[in-house]
Amino acid sequence: MSIRELNIKRRRALIEYLVRNDFKDKGFRPVDFLEGTSEERINISDGCGLIISFDLSTAADYKQDAYTWCYVDIFISKHNVEMPDELKRYFSRYVYTRGRRIYWRHRFLVRIVDMDLAVEHILNEKRNLEELLKKHGVNYSR
Repeated sequence: MSIRELNIKRRRALIEYLVRNDFKDKGFRPVDFLEGTSEERINISDGCGLIISFDLSTAADYKQDAYTWCYVDIFISKHNVEMPDELKRYFSRYVYTRGRRIYWRHRFLVRIVDMDLAVEHILNEKRNLEELLKKHGVNYSR
């Protein structure tokens, strides 16, 4: 097994633990999002219109503790949303070529072995993004 495969396997195990134990208690459930990416991502949502997506494969080929860190994307689940210029420093475009859609996402790095801190940080980021979107009148719910 290569270092990349091992790190992806370890990340997946840690994130699945978080989803089962911490996020489930807060009303989140796994969702299908971006068809064909299930090997690379674990996606969850609480139904608010934002999807928390854990990227399993980025930087998985590094040695040592690469599996303990994970990029987390918070996607707006509605595609082709008009984004005000003021929010473009928080969100970047994610072009999904298979479905010919554009999604907006906010990406950040989280150390997932500190599980309580990781969950708290992810939920704080999500709350902050919800407030920004509401403040600027962006309709992000489906």
